[in-house]
Amino acid sequence: MINAEKDNTYNVVSGKTTDITLGSAYEINKNLVEKYEKELTSEELKEKKKELLTFLKDKADNYYMLLCNDRKDYTLFRLIENEEELINILVDECLKNRGVIKGIDLTEDKLAIEIWLSIENEAFCYYFFPYGEAVIEI
Repeated sequence: MINAEKDNTYNVVSGKTTDITLGSAYEINKNLVEKYEKELTSEELKEKKKELLTFLKDKADNYYMLLCNDRKDYTLFRLIENEEELINILVDECLKNRGVIKGIDLTEDKLAIEIWLSIENEAFCYYFFPYGEAVIEI
């Protein structure tokens, strides 16, 4: 069995153990996305915008963050009333201006949207999530 971090493999011929380092699960996914995922089509983006709109309505927060830890890149959104406008700004301005959109999916725990972008031929994972609990208004 190969572990995402390191696997000790026993060689029957030499009788020695060999360490194979594959990287983290994130690094593996990053490579897979860059190599095999295609840019989302305009039709796919329309469907993803509908999913994003449902996410916003389900979360009903006033603040959202778009975050990529790898790039130390974040954008904070304040939602006043128009969810559709926020989604259009997120996708058409924030994401497309950063790179090629390869994936937009709800996370398994349904707490965020996972977004994969290709920027200068390197894949990066962004997360879009409610951020209202971290904002203090005085």
